[in-house]
Amino acid sequence: MNEFNLKKRAIRREVYFDKYNFFTKNGSDLINNKLKFISRNLDSCLFIDEDTNLEMLDFNKKEVTKFYEISSVEGKFDVILSNFSLQIPLFLDSNDVFNKILSKLNDNGLFCCNIISLNSMTTLQNIFLEIDEKIYGGVYRRFGPFLDTSKLIDNLNKNKFKDVVVSVDVLEINYSSLNKLRDDFRKFGISNYFNEKYKFKKDFYKLTNQIFSKLVEKHKHIPVEIEIATFTSWK
Repeated sequence: MNEFNLKKRAIRREVYFDKYNFFTKNGSDLINNKLKFISRNLDSCLFIDEDTNLEMLDFNKKEVTKFYEISSVEGKFDVILSNFSLQIPLFLDSNDVFNKILSKLNDNGLFCCNIISLNSMTTLQNIFLEIDEKIYGGVYRRFGPFLDTSKLIDNLNKNKFKDVVVSVDVLEINYSSLNKLRDDFRKFGISNYFNEKYKFKKDFYKLTNQIFSKLVEKHKHIPVEIEIATFTSWK
């Protein structure tokens, strides 16, 4: 757990997070579209985060919990949903996540979640790799964690989930300024939560602003790619 600063994450989400942001709404739409094609009767639902737009999804019984409090939730559910909030828990220990999900699902219950996969933010990562190398002579972890869909599929199968299906959607967002990109990332809840100490250097911020200004001047935008993998699986 020391790999990430979860307290920092909670504080930033409280200050900046907007549950109606474009990114979260898109994820909610993906989950909602999946559920439309489910023919089984799903009466009760447990949401593992506050990120899903609950009003879009109709269940007779709804409860919301944080993942690390799931063991204290009473009863079992026909469906468990998560809209990106399992990103860090799955990175740390996906087997633990899947075991706890199974323990709260009714027989033939559905687990559906969104994650951000490995092919996300490749352009931004490459830019900051070059900046870090030039300023610090090494590279910091500034993005992620991103998840390997194939490994998650294997672990779902190993944990006795059935009929695992994954669909992939790519969001391509073009930003006209670095400030707008930063502002949206805060509202999305996307930030650097790694427990690493950064040395403050004015040259880093100076070079970053120069590079992104030139990008906008030449190409009219800063490209950001976010690949969303939506998993459905059954107990």
